[in-house]
Amino acid sequence: MKDTIQGDFIPAERHAYILEVLQRRKTVRVSTLSQALGVSEITIRRDLEKLEEQGFLERTHGGAILTQRMHQEPLFVQKERLEIEAKRAIGKAAAQLVQPGETIFINSGSTTRQIFPHLSHLRRLRVITSNAAAIAELGNHAESIELILVGGTYRWQSNSFVGPIALATIAQINASKTFLGVDGISIQHGLTTPIQEEAEVARAMIAQTRGSIIVVADHTKIGVVAEFVTCPLQRIETLVTDARLNREWRQALKERGIRIILADLKA
Repeated sequence: MKDTIQGDFIPAERHAYILEVLQRRKTVRVSTLSQALGVSEITIRRDLEKLEEQGFLERTHGGAILTQRMHQEPLFVQKERLEIEAKRAIGKAAAQLVQPGETIFINSGSTTRQIFPHLSHLRRLRVITSNAAAIAELGNHAESIELILVGGTYRWQSNSFVGPIALATIAQINASKTFLGVDGISIQHGLTTPIQEEAEVARAMIAQTRGSIIVVADHTKIGVVAEFVTCPLQRIETLVTDARLNREWRQALKERGIRIILADLKA
């Protein structure tokens, strides 16, 4: 469909047009749809409300964002090949939020893995993680960093540890910050993952954190919804992402009190 059309359309036809635009652009504004369809902004808002109820989108202050469903877990070895430069920049920017002497949680993920190489210069740092990649990244820095793996059942799909033993270890530690990798970030549904055990580990880390919860995620994770909820957006203080996060999402997240740090790919 073209971005501007003329004629009288029944609601179903307007809905189809709105979804087609969202599929291409991922976001859309009420004013743009109103002009394109030749109807009032009130009518467009009602259309968006109906489509949100059906799970196709999430409304924002001035428009809507496409909801993308994740039905299958991407493998760690596959995720590591995607958005590599963005993830490296995000990891470096996130590591700058860590102070010497802190105790921090870091969960599984290909983006959280990129935090570890930038922690080696810090002294008296204690890192508790479910991410098995930490062994390769921090194993040679035992003098300055205390690395604690949560143990438990190893998941090769995510290169991480999960299960009752992991949860019991986390429950014994109080951290000053938690760094979370996620599969999806949604205004309505919060942070989500397709694997229940991974969500349990992340929730346990959040529960044992007395300070900031920091999410590290490239722009492709925004608007994605998976089956299991890690936590609602209001629990998040900071999102470290890349500059390709679009304007509508930046505004929607800021309106919910989330600090956004855009990692510099050239740094």
